Amino acid sequence: MTKKYQILIVLCLILFTGFISTSLISYFTARDTLSREIEESTLPLTGDNIYSEIQQDLLRPIFISSLMAHDTFVRDWALAGEEDDSAITRYLSEIEKRYDTETAFFVSEKTRHYYHPQGMIKTVDKNDPQDSWYFDFKNKVDQYEINIDTDTAKPDQITVFINYKVYDYDGNFIGATGVGLSTSLVKQLIEDYQRRYNREIFFVDRLGKVTMHGDSFDGEEQLRDSKELGIYATRILTSPSTSFNYSDDEGQTHYVNSRLVPEFQWYLIVQQANNRATEQIYTTLIWNLICSALITLAVLLLAWLTVGKFQRRLEAMAHTDKLTGLANRQMLDQWLPLQIAQAQRRSEALSCVIADLDGFKEVNDNYGHPTGDLLLQSIVEQFAPLTRSSDLVCRWGGDEFIFFLPGSNLEQSQHFAERLRHAVEKHHLKVNKELISVSVSLGVAQLEKHDSPDDLILRADHALLAAKDEGRNRVVSHVVAVPAV
Repeated sequence: MTKKYQILIVLCLILFTGFISTSLISYFTARDTLSREIEESTLPLTGDNIYSEIQQDLLRPIFISSLMAHDTFVRDWALAGEEDDSAITRYLSEIEKRYDTETAFFVSEKTRHYYHPQGMIKTVDKNDPQDSWYFDFKNKVDQYEINIDTDTAKPDQITVFINYKVYDYDGNFIGATGVGLSTSLVKQLIEDYQRRYNREIFFVDRLGKVTMHGDSFDGEEQLRDSKELGIYATRILTSPSTSFNYSDDEGQTHYVNSRLVPEFQWYLIVQQANNRATEQIYTTLIWNLICSALITLAVLLLAWLTVGKFQRRLEAMAHTDKLTGLANRQMLDQWLPLQIAQAQRRSEALSCVIADLDGFKEVNDNYGHPTGDLLLQSIVEQFAPLTRSSDLVCRWGGDEFIFFLPGSNLEQSQHFAERLRHAVEKHHLKVNKELISVSVSLGVAQLEKHDSPDDLILRADHALLAAKDEGRNRVVSHVVAVPAV
């Protein structure tokens, strides 16, 4: 695996790990914060809101019952001996119609008669459990109470009663009066809140019996019989308010808040499943991960292009001579063994030409190294028209160059070397109106069957030395002697 791919993989791991870690930390932090918010604030606030609305709904009937208790007609009629039942019946009927109550009533302390818009329907008896409310209320210090009980006129119906004490003009207790409200109003309030907040809301009495709930309620009728809430029943029924959470069989967390409604002596229970609360946070997590993946891909693409560009530049710098732009020895060491192996395997020709500039040292001595560098660069420019794309040209030394010509035999390489010698000989560099030129000596050798790279280069170098010895500015080929048969 190349270093380029290693860098990209490491970068990918760092980015993806960072994005995932950040997203997951944010998700779990938000989830835990939301869980605490639901358990400690949201659900209690919902319970408080419902309780406040219940109290607000009860203010009007309490006021109506107070008016009835202080109405001189009621007191005068009771003190006069309750002679005309129709009078109190009409009065109660008018109260029921005018204020749209479920019922209206008056119970006389003297006769114990229970008066209703339909007339006198019974005589209350302290031995009758259904009438115990009157005797309990009579002995209380409070001037009024809110009581949930069956309607005496409609025994199958649960009604919220506002009971108010009636006194004569001397402050003596003479009876109880008030109005009754349908529990359907409270039930409607439950339905409204369940739709608005996506929470389950219901009431239980002091014994844990579920007394009121919405249409979607599917729990047990007795709190202690509930699989999930049963273990918390004692905690709920002995605390004015409490909050907790539990997990169901599917691992889903549920948050519960309960509070006592003193007016009813019922407990209001608000319950919310965690899936509704965390669904939006989970969706946000998914989008964060998608965005993270896209950003990671974008960064990787940019890194791929950038690293690739710099890698190519580094490779070029590592394989290229800085002054001339030709291949250097490092490039040659990688390229030549492969070419020799291929040529020997395919029985193809491969030739080597080594060129050494004649008199280049004098140019450096007389004109300086910057001028010598310019001359080298200008001579290298003469190589391009003479070489093929398959050829490799390397700077071999200070003023030496080596050429490898795949597919060229010794004769073809000699012709190439001669053209190269002629091109260098004709070339001049103009410096300060003075023309500077050099010649070149070249040695040529062809690859033999069992040659190594060093063997081929050594024979070409011997040929170059021969060209130098013979007077320079010439081409000499190294011919391998064929053994006599």
